[in-house]
Formats: sequence, C-alpha cells, structure tokens
Amino acid sequence: MKLDVWMDNVEDPVGVLDRADDKTMRFTYAVGVPAEGRISMSLPLGEQVFSDAACVAYFGNLLFEGQELDRVMALHRIDRDDIAGLLYHLGADCPGAISITPEGTGPGKRPGVFPDDYEELDQQRLEEIVRTLHVTGHLPEDERDPSPVAGVQPKLALVHRDGRFYLPKAGSRAPTTHILKVSPLEEPSITGREAALLSLARRIGLDVIDSHHLTFPGPRGDIGAILSSRFDRVVDGDVIRRLHAEDFCQAAGLSRHLKYERDAAPGGPRFSAQTVRDIAQQTAVPARFQAEFLRHTLFNLAVGNTDNHAKNGSVLYTGPSGVLAPLYDVVPVMMHTRVTHEFSFSIGGAVFAEDLTITALEAGMTDLGFRAARFSKPWVDVLRKVAENIDVVASEGDKALADAVAAQLEVIETAIGVDLGMPERDYYPRQVRDEKPETTGWNGLS
Repeated sequence: MKLDVWMDNVEDPVGVLDRADDKTMRFTYAVGVPAEGRISMSLPLGEQVFSDAACVAYFGNLLFEGQELDRVMALHRIDRDDIAGLLYHLGADCPGAISITPEGTGPGKRPGVFPDDYEELDQQRLEEIVRTLHVTGHLPEDERDPSPVAGVQPKLALVHRDGRFYLPKAGSRAPTTHILKVSPLEEPSITGREAALLSLARRIGLDVIDSHHLTFPGPRGDIGAILSSRFDRVVDGDVIRRLHAEDFCQAAGLSRHLKYERDAAPGGPRFSAQTVRDIAQQTAVPARFQAEFLRHTLFNLAVGNTDNHAKNGSVLYTGPSGVLAPLYDVVPVMMHTRVTHEFSFSIGGAVFAEDLTITALEAGMTDLGFRAARFSKPWVDVLRKVAENIDVVASEGDKALADAVAAQLEVIETAIGVDLGMPERDYYPRQVRDEKPETTGWNGLS
C-alpha cells in the first residue's frame, strides 16, 4: 500500500508512505521538495529512506483516540497498531497542514473560502451539540465531525466569524479556525478555570492563544465551554489557510506513548528538558524558543498544571524554521486527586513541586540550553506576577481555583526560599507528592 503525503502549502506530494504486508512502514521524500515541504524535524529532507521506527514515531502521532478512529477500526477490522492502514481512511484529515491519501487520489485538504465553503451552525443545532458533548463526551450520532481534534475533553472544531459559528461543507476540505471545548458533566468547572488561567497568562505577558469562556443552556443549568482560536491557522480576508505545526513528540521522533518522561525505559528515548533544548536548536531563534518555553513552564508550575507533556507543546512553522506555539491547554491538575501531580518532565531532577530548589531550577535551565543558567529576577517575576493577580483568578475563575493556585505558590515559595509576595488566601487542601493514589496522567480521567 502506498500513500501520498501532502502539505497544504505545497502543490505536489512531498513524499510517499509505503506500507508492507507485515504493517511496517517506510517514508521517502519526493525529489525536489522545497524547504517548506519538510514534515518534521525528526524526518529531515533528503534522499534517505526512513525506517519503520521513525515512521511509527511521527505518523503514529497523527492518529488520536476518538469516535472516528473507533468506527474505522470496527468497520474495516483494522488493528490499532496498523498506522498506515488507519491513515488510508483517516489521513485526509490529519492535524495541521498535513494530509495523507491513497496514492494518486489528490490532497485531502485545501484552503477555505468564506462563505462559499462553509455552512452556518444555527443556535438550536449548536446547543444540541454542546449538550450531547457535555453529557456523553461525544457528538450526536447524526452529526459529522468536520475536523477531529485530539485531547481528553469533549470538543468540536468550527469557524467563528462575526459572532456566528460555521462548519466546513461536506467534501469542501476547508479548514476550521476555532476549537469549542465543552465541560464534561462530571467536571462542570473545568473550562471556566482553563479560560481564567489562559487569561491570567495573557495578562502577565505570555504568548497565549486567544480564548473566551462561553455558556450554553443545559439540563442542569448552564454548560461552560471555552472557545479558542487555532494557532495553526491564518485568515487573510475571506481565505482561511492552515499552517504546519508539530508537537514535541513528533519533532523529537518520540512515540505518543512517551509524552511523559516517567513513561520512558531506563536509558531509552524520552521527553525531557534536554529534548526541548534539541528541538530549540533547530528553530528560527533558539534562545527565544528556550526563554519562552521556560516562561510557559514556570507559569504551568505556578498554576499547578503538571500535564504540560510533549503533546501539549508544539512547534509552529511560519517559514522553514519553526517557533514555539502559543500556550494552550492549561488545566489546574493540582485540583484533582485522581491523577499524579508528578511533573511531565523533571526540572533539574525535581519531579514534584515540593522537591524544587534554586539549584534544581538552574540545573533545569542548563538542560534547556541556557548558557547563563541563573534563576534571576525575570524568571522569579513570572511567579510573582501570578501571585499579584490571585484576586483576578478568583473573579474570572472561582474562589477555589484562586485558593488552589495560592496554595501551589506557597509550596513553591517554601521550596525555593524566595518571597513571592503572596496575598493571604483561605486554606486549600492541596494534595502533596506522597498522597497520590494513582500514577496516570490526565488521560487517566478519560
């Protein structure tokens, strides 16, 4: 089986994915592919044939769990490890600007023209979709998913324009511009809290996706949702285009099963601060990438988001060399007792907030590639600005969220021995490292 691999901004296929009868894969670039046709840092341009291991790492990360994957596996009796077999049916709608289609059938994607390629989603239909996502975690049975999106929380990709919502017309191959993430029935506050934390990150000067908290009528009161712009899209008048992006697993050539450092075998490949350093060295301005990633990491640390794993960080390509994608998917994991609070990757050997020291933070900076690894005022100020805005967290989110962030900052303050100027808040029963009942990541809640 041969599959053509396309990039939305390149006229011809950039390469061929070849599947053998034993399900192993090989990938080769086409002759004369331009620099912008490179699909991954882990698959550099050239004449070489990439092995099955390299293909599993990159192309396996293009598939994610969900209704459509389950349907294709059942309908065509395809095993989950048959990556090329699944991409034969699902590759036309891979994440980002990539599409993978049966040889000779043409690209799976093209730019969208508004309004020609879109149909309006009326309020009644939208509310029914939101209610179903809220209660079941899935779209209504008669509703097609125009652009499947990875992640645990129920969501729908769509276009938001001038206060109205639209879906790509069937067969249009046009892109969406936003993701509507809906609070599940068992976690009604989660999107409101994420919206508040993203707003906080924006307030203190981090590069963050544009997002807004919305509510919809539900069976037990309002249903919360967060509407976020897609960082891998560009809108030029009425034309909507995709930008290429890859997550850190893809960029580093890591299997999707290795998105947490703790899942690595001793001495084996892993997601770590050194991994991010190596990725940064291949970007447009490595020092800027490293500094912005450190700011993201400190913010996630301050608000208790320990789920900043390798698939929640991305490289965005606005040219042949990438930049760090804006901050997204910020969830206060510390408020949940069913998952571990262990870091997604160690910081200078520290794996819990209680283990942090200035020495550990500076060792982590060295691992990230900083030449002058000093935890100086600009980095402390990221934490201090979160502390200064605790009352805003309470007003835009809720009191429990603000109390939890304050409790997290107090632990960090004690651990590193630096006064963060924390205002007094009510006690929050924060779980500490040795109380964790399970060792799953956020996906363990799905």
